[in-house]
Amino acid sequence: MKDLDLGVEYVIPSLGYRNVREQNNQDEKKESEDFKYQKAKLKNVDCQDALETAARVEGLPLDISIHSHLRILDEDHHKGKYHHGLNLLKPIRWTSKHQHPVDNAGLFSFMTFSWLTPLARIAYKKGELFLEDIWPLSKHESSDVNCRRLEKLWVEELAEHGASESSLCGVVWKFCRTRLIISILCLMLTQLAGFLGPAFVVKSLLEYTQQKASNTGYSLLLVFGLLITEMVRSWSLALTWALNYRTGSRLRGAILTMAFKKILKLKNIKEKSMGELINVCSSDGQRMFEAAAVGSLLAGGPIIAVLGMIYNVFILGPTGFLGSAIFILFYPAMMFVSRLTAYFRRKCVCVTDDRVQKMNEILNYIKFIKMYAWVKAFSQDVQKIRETEQNILEKAGYFQSITVGIAPIVVVIASVVTFSVHMILGYDLTAAQAFTVVTVFNSMTFALKVTPFSVKSLSEASVSMERFKLPSTV
Repeated sequence: MKDLDLGVEYVIPSLGYRNVREQNNQDEKKESEDFKYQKAKLKNVDCQDALETAARVEGLPLDISIHSHLRILDEDHHKGKYHHGLNLLKPIRWTSKHQHPVDNAGLFSFMTFSWLTPLARIAYKKGELFLEDIWPLSKHESSDVNCRRLEKLWVEELAEHGASESSLCGVVWKFCRTRLIISILCLMLTQLAGFLGPAFVVKSLLEYTQQKASNTGYSLLLVFGLLITEMVRSWSLALTWALNYRTGSRLRGAILTMAFKKILKLKNIKEKSMGELINVCSSDGQRMFEAAAVGSLLAGGPIIAVLGMIYNVFILGPTGFLGSAIFILFYPAMMFVSRLTAYFRRKCVCVTDDRVQKMNEILNYIKFIKMYAWVKAFSQDVQKIRETEQNILEKAGYFQSITVGIAPIVVVIASVVTFSVHMILGYDLTAAQAFTVVTVFNSMTFALKVTPFSVKSLSEASVSMERFKLPSTV
């Protein structure tokens, strides 16, 4: 059977298989040898696992040597590796040659999600959406295409470092590297625009209000500058989210498809339980999506903290270090919470695997459980496992809620401490200085708010990364 996607042909042996066309004596001899090979191979078919046989019928590649199967990736990039991505840099595109509108979108349409407008209109008119109303999946988001690319990177990693020292984390970074770097650059632009507006434009506006003379042109220029900084900040942040969500969907589809193919190759699962495999395919894929979607936002914290500290010292003097120090000390606390989150995540994963495994056993042997009246005993076992899992999740939730609750009040604490010490030491504090420092602190708040979620997603993804390392076939 021929796999159209991978360009490889699999022959399922059967008793009636033979070649009847003969050209010459040499071809006849070669065909006879091929027939003997296929006949010998037939003896081992009964020993194959059922999933493996089904995979061969469907044309799935079961051999780790997939170099010859990846020619389609090179064919897709005949115009350049980043040909399609560079088209997004065009501000406006009028093309409609692609099935999915996101592939036809320009830069403004992509960052503002305006390509979703037709679907929103349909949902508004009908009140609901059906499957036929949704566009076909973009080929760039296809799990098959992204899985082949991830497999190619994994094969290169194996060839370079060997099976024992290969790093799946490094392969995932190579898979998302370009898009994440662009996303981080957009985030830096967001933080820079959010800092320049309060630090310079707002300060100039406050100083202008204290002047007796009026200058209409200068005031309009300041208002226009504030508008530009806010537009750059919001648009660059929207572009960051758009890139992260698309990267996350590609990564989740690629790594889950590769895990499915790996599971199909397993003849026995050794130390891996069935519940653990189910949990890997259900929840761990979502953890990888969240890490790609939210994890890169952690990079915006250090730059805004350094800029804010330097500017506050320039405005207030040495007392400006106090407020910035409160913000900077919050990040080690986040690292501590991340370690606790990863610890609770590891414990919860084991308990969840036990619960899924227990439920799988109950569903498989429900007739015997009913026949011997073991319903109450099994229900108590499941209830105990659920209580243990709930306790672990509650502890993790307590630490997470503390960090989320502290982030909004850090601005208040930093402002009160900074202004109090500044006045106690006898320094003057003008309205322009006070409001400017507060607005700078507010611009630094975004990095604090997303830090707990970024750290949590990266910590959980590190645990999921280890669980995706399934055992090889035996």
